[in-house]
Amino acid sequence: MAEPGYEARRKAENQRASGNIDGAIETLEAYLYTDPHNCRVRMDLARLYIIEKDNKDFGMVQLDAILDIDPEYDDARKALVSVLKNNKRYNKETCEHFDILLPKYPNDLALLHTYGTFCREQLLDFDKAREAFETCVEKEPKNVMYRLSLASLLVNDLRMYDTGREHLMVANQLQPGNKKTQDALKRLQKKKFQGDKGPKKGFLTRFVK
Repeated sequence: MAEPGYEARRKAENQRASGNIDGAIETLEAYLYTDPHNCRVRMDLARLYIIEKDNKDFGMVQLDAILDIDPEYDDARKALVSVLKNNKRYNKETCEHFDILLPKYPNDLALLHTYGTFCREQLLDFDKAREAFETCVEKEPKNVMYRLSLASLLVNDLRMYDTGREHLMVANQLQPGNKKTQDALKRLQKKKFQGDKGPKKGFLTRFVK
């Protein structure tokens, strides 16, 4: 037996896939009028508003409503912090959400990376950001995004140029065509390491397991 709201969600997804975003929203909202406590349908609606319509305020209203219905609905809480982390006005609320999520999901590196970004950009707590990014790199050493986040923090905020360059070099080795990495390396080399040929051959082995 199909779950309540399955047909509405399926119809809305087909509408979204065909580019009819307003139709998808209307489908989900019509269903919620009859079943307002359906968190899955409301989650789909929140995603449409946030991702497709770039209406983060109304998307957050939907996410807050989900958590009012079910405080254990962690997908909604994770989605909420991904939006809240970009605005200092919500720092206290964002911290409270992270305090709930991080102990429950210690191996969710995407969540931890989001937390590190929040600590760096909003709290200006570079030590906590470094701890988060270093854990991400330690657990997933071949992830270029984690390397770049750590390198950017080390170079731009902590002024740890040598270590930052080493992580950039590893990122460049892992993904040679990444223009962002190449540009960052060139800028850093020009600014801080003129005349330096760079780390000796073989140094990368201690950074990539």
